[in-house]
Amino acid sequence: MRILLPPSEGKTAPADGPVLDLEGLSYPELTAARRRVLEALIAVSKRDDAGEILGVGKRIMAEVVAQRDILTAPCAPAREVYTGVLYEAAQLRSGDDVRIFSGLFGVTTGEDLIPTYRLSMNVSLPGIGSLKTFWRRQMAQSGFDETAGAAETNMAQTTVDMRSGAYQVTMPRGDWWDLRVVDSHGKVITHAAKHYRGLLTRTLLDAEHARGAVPGDAMPLDVARVAGALGRVKVTHDGLRHHITLMLE
Repeated sequence: MRILLPPSEGKTAPADGPVLDLEGLSYPELTAARRRVLEALIAVSKRDDAGEILGVGKRIMAEVVAQRDILTAPCAPAREVYTGVLYEAAQLRSGDDVRIFSGLFGVTTGEDLIPTYRLSMNVSLPGIGSLKTFWRRQMAQSGFDETAGAAETNMAQTTVDMRSGAYQVTMPRGDWWDLRVVDSHGKVITHAAKHYRGLLTRTLLDAEHARGAVPGDAMPLDVARVAGALGRVKVTHDGLRHHITLMLE
């Protein structure tokens, strides 16, 4: 199983740690693209109109100014740097198998060492253009595949996509699940969705770890059944794509 996550606006800056090593990040085929975005971000962060370009207000400008020196900023595992609503609920641990998509790095694992930064996928950077378009193109050209390794393990590969629309720069292969959260009237609840996506992430990871303790268990995880532990769910199918709707009372 692969779980795809967005980053979070909420981040905790590491107090200490190594500096950023682009070549040491997972998916080295994206190194050149990451360097282009990083250099463009540093340049923008030095401009008077940086806040306007990055879409942030005055309250966040100190973070923008700080990332002028992002190359010397301390780094920590991505699962510790991202601390927004989804990540508070997910409580990621060492060894959790997740892919985190971001405007700065394209995609990393939870263990990759990164600094705190301020760059949404919705931003258009000078010299780069729309980051969503840029990363979609770079990942397609590099042959990036979230499900890499499935053939080697001889197991059916299931992807659970927790990403928001801005970060859906790839199209997962095989069985693909996503989640939306609605109230009792069927209205989509955006903020609560982050919390419940985090809860489902943790529940799925725990279920996957438990399965790993059973030798020879190669059956794909029943994602809908696991999601049902969070509340009342409705499941619809569109070929290999499956939609879970979690209905809050």
